[in-house]
Amino acid sequence: MIGTPDGPHTVCWDIPMDPAMLADVRGRLRRTLTDWDLGDPGDELTDDIVLAASEVLSNAVLYGLPPIRLTVRVADDTLCAEVTDHGEGRPRIRRRPVKRAQNRVQGAEGAKGTEGPQDAAGAPQDAEDDDAEHGRGLTIVEALSDEWGVLPASDGTAKTVWFRKKCAVHDEHDRHGE
Repeated sequence: MIGTPDGPHTVCWDIPMDPAMLADVRGRLRRTLTDWDLGDPGDELTDDIVLAASEVLSNAVLYGLPPIRLTVRVADDTLCAEVTDHGEGRPRIRRRPVKRAQNRVQGAEGAKGTEGPQDAAGAPQDAEDDDAEHGRGLTIVEALSDEWGVLPASDGTAKTVWFRKKCAVHDEHDRHGE
């Protein structure tokens, strides 16, 4: 991974296509945020940023193509994290239908009636499996960030998934009350 700072609160890392490296990236990001005085290693702001970045990076490593780059910068009390990869497609949130209260009606045969999606036999089914291992990453990013989006490259060869989160960077004057 290469750090290429463009300012006092900017870092870029090239990420290998190896899911095992994501723990290292999370650690580096956590240390960077602490160095920037955005919070302590275990505080809520740091945890939210690291988790959201990890979710976007995981998607890029699992479904994208190299090169993958994470860029994190803070300006005007807003942190922006961007993950660029060269895979096709555009990530999107998988929306789950709202589960409706099940109306159970006992008929003469003892059958139960329900509202909502049903399979061919009439049994209730959800659009997404609650126990699915994947499919919640962008929902987590949406919940933890102030805003997020996807920017496709103009030539269609890459995309950048980004999120923003309000934060306060404390400079030397803030720390010493000057």
